[in-house]
Amino acid sequence: MLEALQFIFPPFVAAVSILVILGYLGLHVLEREIIFIDIALAQFAATGSTVALILFHLDHHEGGMTARLFAVGFTFIAAAFFSFVSKKVARISQETVIGVSYAIAAAATLFLLATAAGSDVHMEEMLTGSLLWASWSDIIQCLIVYGAVGVFHIVFRRQFMQVSRDYKGAERSGVNVMLWDFLFYASMGIVITFTVEFAGVLLTFSFLIIPATFSAMIVRNWGSRIIVSWILGIVVSIVGLSASFMYDTPCGPTLVSVMGFVLVVAAIIRRFIPSSEQVTTDDR
Repeated sequence: MLEALQFIFPPFVAAVSILVILGYLGLHVLEREIIFIDIALAQFAATGSTVALILFHLDHHEGGMTARLFAVGFTFIAAAFFSFVSKKVARISQETVIGVSYAIAAAATLFLLATAAGSDVHMEEMLTGSLLWASWSDIIQCLIVYGAVGVFHIVFRRQFMQVSRDYKGAERSGVNVMLWDFLFYASMGIVITFTVEFAGVLLTFSFLIIPATFSAMIVRNWGSRIIVSWILGIVVSIVGLSASFMYDTPCGPTLVSVMGFVLVVAAIIRRFIPSSEQVTTDDR
């Protein structure tokens, strides 16, 4: 038992640290109704790291800082593009643009991987990650990055909240919505770049969307949603990591499956709760 706890503890800390920052960002994503922005940015980060591996003939375990810089650069390009589109393009929904961008980035990544040795291994790690093998050095680096992004969002929370909740109203009031859109996407892109390295695209997307969606079904208050998202994530992390260890299943898909199961059960239960029992407190 002690050996199992020692093995699971580092990935548990990694999962909780990811959950804390993505649980918060996920609430903004739901408010903005851009559900696929996370998986699109994650795919752009993966494309960037793949380009670095191909250009410099690096093994997927040797990418290091070079691959990370390329990944951040690609997410910044995507952030600039999405922030421009959200303001300048009216005929096509932003979600459509995000979906098309994701498809193009994914196709480009698959094309590049087809030319590289060991592409099957890199592709699997890109999708499912290797959270069970997260080292303390990886976790510490991520905690520093997540903490910096968290402080940034706390300092400028009023601007981010204003744009997320009422984009048109913020624009009419004189807020530079394109700038704050870019800062939001760029900061989330930095988080995603570090997360995808060991959590994978699938788990990163799920940690952003599922806890936020679950909390939205339970409570309406913004602060309460954050707490509910974190509680769900912690419980799922414990159950999913334990199941992955005991049954020798892939960590990422196991965590996503547990989260998905909880979300479906919650949705079924919520369907039969009378509307009078809904929480009516709303700080929006």
